[in-house]
Amino acid sequence: MQPKLTVRETAGYSMGALGGGFAFNLVRSYFVVFCMTVLGVSAGFLMVMFVVLRLWDAISDPIVGMLSENLRTPWGKHKPWVIIGAVLNAVVIVFMFSPVMTRMQGIGLLVGITALYMLYGLTYTVIDVPYYAYAASFVDERERDVISTWPRLVGGIAMIGVPVLTRTMVTTLGGQSEAQGYFYWVLLLMGMYILFAGIAAKSMKVREIGRREQAFSFKEAWQTLRQNDQLLIIEVVFILAMTAINVTQMVALFYFAHVWQAPEVFDLFMLVAGAGMALAMLSYPLLAKKISRRKIFIAGCMVPLAGYVLMAGLALTGNPMFMLPIVLFTVGGFGFFGILTSIFMVDAVEYGEWKLGYRSENLIFSLLTLIGKFSGAIATLIFLGAMQLAGYVSTTYGMFADAAIVAQTAQPPAVNVVLNVLMFAVPPVILGLALLLYLKKYKLHGVFLQQITRELEERRDSFFEKKNHTCGEHLASR
Repeated sequence: MQPKLTVRETAGYSMGALGGGFAFNLVRSYFVVFCMTVLGVSAGFLMVMFVVLRLWDAISDPIVGMLSENLRTPWGKHKPWVIIGAVLNAVVIVFMFSPVMTRMQGIGLLVGITALYMLYGLTYTVIDVPYYAYAASFVDERERDVISTWPRLVGGIAMIGVPVLTRTMVTTLGGQSEAQGYFYWVLLLMGMYILFAGIAAKSMKVREIGRREQAFSFKEAWQTLRQNDQLLIIEVVFILAMTAINVTQMVALFYFAHVWQAPEVFDLFMLVAGAGMALAMLSYPLLAKKISRRKIFIAGCMVPLAGYVLMAGLALTGNPMFMLPIVLFTVGGFGFFGILTSIFMVDAVEYGEWKLGYRSENLIFSLLTLIGKFSGAIATLIFLGAMQLAGYVSTTYGMFADAAIVAQTAQPPAVNVVLNVLMFAVPPVILGLALLLYLKKYKLHGVFLQQITRELEERRDSFFEKKNHTCGEHLASR
């Protein structure tokens, strides 16, 4: 019998998503900006680096998932990795934005950036995989939904707060030195990251169901992932969907800074977008009681698709402020995906157990981490490739410098054209592909999902009956 999920456990566990959100959203939203506008690294180099390191992640993340799946300790297989991963990941991120990087030049700088970003990806996987896989260790479906939903809701604070506050905090803490401002801001965020990860680990309890007795080998781990066809569909669908929002968020700062010469509007854009995402996530538990996850996913695609069209039309008015009300729904619709990714992954764990006869939570959830990494990388590649073709000139004075300083570096006219295309045309095309693939290939819903759940419950009941019978016979013989 598993311990019941309590409010205290849910609240404490959810704090880990807030800390992890500080790390993930900081690096996703600002590391490329930091490299291009503070360190002066070219878009071309960053593009090559992301391609190489994402190929590395495709190998390393499942390996981390396998190692965490095989871990056997008195504290379970989730808690130790959360503590270790948070500390290592925070230290690496501090170095990524440290003054040491601004003093490096040439080959040394490029090697340093590459090495640190590779370590960032590896250490983030160490904490992210076992943290979110914890939800799959719950037997009760209601408890699984609760423990999957609340971390995403709490993590949404970081999704909103980091992009909105970073420009203000960097300029406030750094004064005339943007590099110094980044460093102090990162130190503050990483301190909270470690604190919140500690709270989460302390709140987590040992829960294990359907676990293999023997450890996974590399070959068995690969076969487990390959044979779970619905897991692979989930992976591709959400990589596409999250790529769309990542392109929007990545382009937005450059769009408002260069097309409108108003980088301060970016703060309002992200505030409204974050509010929309928060509303979507908060409304999910209510919607889930009335309509299916399938319909929620479809709505999460259709609303942004309509929103991008309206945003493009309002941009033609000549005032970027007119777009902001539509942003609430356009970007807000993506808020459903933050919750649905975790819930769909739990369904993939159940499907894998039903199909293969054993459970592999951490191994399967290693691909959840790859969704965030690959969608961010693809969005970055699209952005960097387009900016490289447009002839964007990298700088060292920062993105938030005075307008007179910014004017010293004239950008080619093609940059504004590319930014408009990236802002309004590319995301809806990618999102449309995600919706089509989901409708055509995803089958873990309705009667089929109910059948899987019912059969697994019957298997577990039969297992415990046999186990209790065996124990009874053993005691009788004594």
